[in-house]
Amino acid sequence: MLSSGLTLIFSMMGVLNFAHTSFYMLGAYFAYTLSGVLGFWPALFVAPLLVGALGAAFERYSLRRVHKFGHVPELLVTFGLSYLILEVVQLVWGRSTVPYGLPEALQGPLFTLYGTQFPKSRSFIMLVALLMLVAVWLLLTRTRIGLVIQAALKHP
Repeated sequence: MLSSGLTLIFSMMGVLNFAHTSFYMLGAYFAYTLSGVLGFWPALFVAPLLVGALGAAFERYSLRRVHKFGHVPELLVTFGLSYLILEVVQLVWGRSTVPYGLPEALQGPLFTLYGTQFPKSRSFIMLVALLMLVAVWLLLTRTRIGLVIQAALKHP
């Protein structure tokens, strides 16, 4: 997930976003907080939308302004944002780990192979990763926006 987003953003837009993983971390903490209020499954869908909105706002109001000055200002702004997000996370959620429990549907082994149990949670993560891979591939190869992205990558 991280590498595909970073690759598309850097290669298509030429934006060096050093805070990419910080947004990912923020999404995990949003999901943790929202799962206590909404439950696991709704939080799984709402948290990425919130982080996407924050990322879009950051790109619109900050990165666009420094993009014309080159990669060094982009690196400085996104590196600074990375530190800022880290400090906000530590202020809000603390420095220690948070007790995040999986729902019952994802607990326990999915199957056992030669005495080794494969957890349902890892299977779910693999399934989500595969679905995202297929969705990105379909987006890039079967839609008009995918055609525009490919054209921008080949001929900036």
